[in-house]
Amino acid sequence: MRRRQRGDYSQSALVLGTAQLGGAYGIANRTGVPGATARERLLATARKLGVTHLDTARAYGESEERIGAVDHGLSVITKVAPGGDVRASVDASRAALRATGPLTILLHRAADVEASWAELRKCLGTGEADRVGVSVQSPGELRRVLDLPDLGYVQLPCNILDRRWLEIDLASRPELVVTVRSAYLQGLLVAGTAVTWPHLPDADRDGIVATLDKLAADLGRDGRADLCLAYLFSLPWVTSLVIGAETEEQLCANAALVDREPLTDGQRELVLAALPEMPVDLLDPSRWSK
Repeated sequence: MRRRQRGDYSQSALVLGTAQLGGAYGIANRTGVPGATARERLLATARKLGVTHLDTARAYGESEERIGAVDHGLSVITKVAPGGDVRASVDASRAALRATGPLTILLHRAADVEASWAELRKCLGTGEADRVGVSVQSPGELRRVLDLPDLGYVQLPCNILDRRWLEIDLASRPELVVTVRSAYLQGLLVAGTAVTWPHLPDADRDGIVATLDKLAADLGRDGRADLCLAYLFSLPWVTSLVIGAETEEQLCANAALVDREPLTDGQRELVLAALPEMPVDLLDPSRWSK
């Protein structure tokens, strides 16, 4: 699998998201939480495929504990408990993960930066973290954290329907690791018309799915999933994609897709021209329950 280099930090193009190991994550989840044997096989397969990192968090139920119970040999990115004490959260994460080396540690919420950033930076000096960063929810949050001292990592939600991030120029920050989560909008883009899309009428959903299918065919992509990932990797500031998997089959399929060529600049412009702007209430899963 392709790797991306940011300074002295190397990461595979696919980072395995593990919220699914802590609970039935994702609006399109139909398989539930993998059992112990399935988890071991999933992590072993990830390493075999060339995945370098797992993404987890204190807030992901028992995800850290279940990762720590497996001798997986992968690097781990975790996130401090929202609104929690950094020191206590890092200690709990390291114990649960059975970590002996440095982790990549992020604040789970940009709202915690003022109270927690100074304490999180100390983890660099102690060797508990190789990079520290922030998981952001919106372009406004990203702008507010970009000048933080020692910021080395940002995670943000983006997908083929989300144009909000195109307004931010990260070309001047080549050392910054930028991982994208929600590449499939928590599975909606892959499930298509099989599930209801929050805050969007079914007729509009059906039109979007039909447009995506036509774009995939016209651009020679292997379906909607391939198109979605190729679009994201065409954005020059994307380091890697965090994609979860409930099964080995899903993991292998995603691993194959991330190694395909991204869209060209011209193809990306065709995609943007063909798709209408979407409401933020759809693009931001934190608003789905409201």
